[in-house]
Amino acid sequence: LTAVLSRRCAQLVGSTQATSSSPLVLSQLPTNAPPPSRVPDVFDIEHLRISLPTLKRDNIIHTFPTIVPTPIIDPVISNGIIGRVDQGELREIKMPSYSPPVAVYAAPRLLTIRRKKMKKHKRRKRYDRDWSKYQKYHREKKLKAEREYEKRMKSHLAELEAFNPENYVRETIEASKKVWQKELAPTGRKLYPHWSRLMTLEELYGLPKSDYIDKRSGIPSEEDAQKISQLREKYKKEFKKEN
Repeated sequence: LTAVLSRRCAQLVGSTQATSSSPLVLSQLPTNAPPPSRVPDVFDIEHLRISLPTLKRDNIIHTFPTIVPTPIIDPVISNGIIGRVDQGELREIKMPSYSPPVAVYAAPRLLTIRRKKMKKHKRRKRYDRDWSKYQKYHREKKLKAEREYEKRMKSHLAELEAFNPENYVRETIEASKKVWQKELAPTGRKLYPHWSRLMTLEELYGLPKSDYIDKRSGIPSEEDAQKISQLREKYKKEFKKEN
């Protein structure tokens, strides 16, 4: 195709030069030949049409598959002169402020939190790993508690069946008539009598035996009242501040 185009272009160039020298050559040109003033974009060589799309650059219309087909045309490039744009005042570029690293004083607390989180993680991991073992332990624990409950209930039922009300009343009456004379208490501990069983209050404080209670026993006498007042005055002078 390139060779054919080159030969055809050479023939056209030769024909244009011949037209300037003799007018008879124009009759020998093909009837469908384009005017020599421009380069054609379509050639007809032996009934073969060849188009050159790059010679003609028009705006291409693109369409997209929509309900309402709308053509989209390429925008026209503006060749206008762009005006001057003021940059404004030039500012000095400063380095960012540098702050030295601060030591973290919460390290013990962070270690405590990390330790707790690791314990929680390990506990969950251990529980997932030994899940069947824990379930077995809980089953055995429930069975053991159930067996103890059944054993206790059976003992209660046996005691209830063996209960004789006549013997219970007879034993209660005998226990009420019994006088305790041993040195041990009914609980098995050694019996120590209370001081109130051995002596009275009058004997304890050396007072005459009487049922009368004197309400003025706590009031001081005249001599004691004078001593007490003297001691009060002495205390006020030594320790109390005067306003």
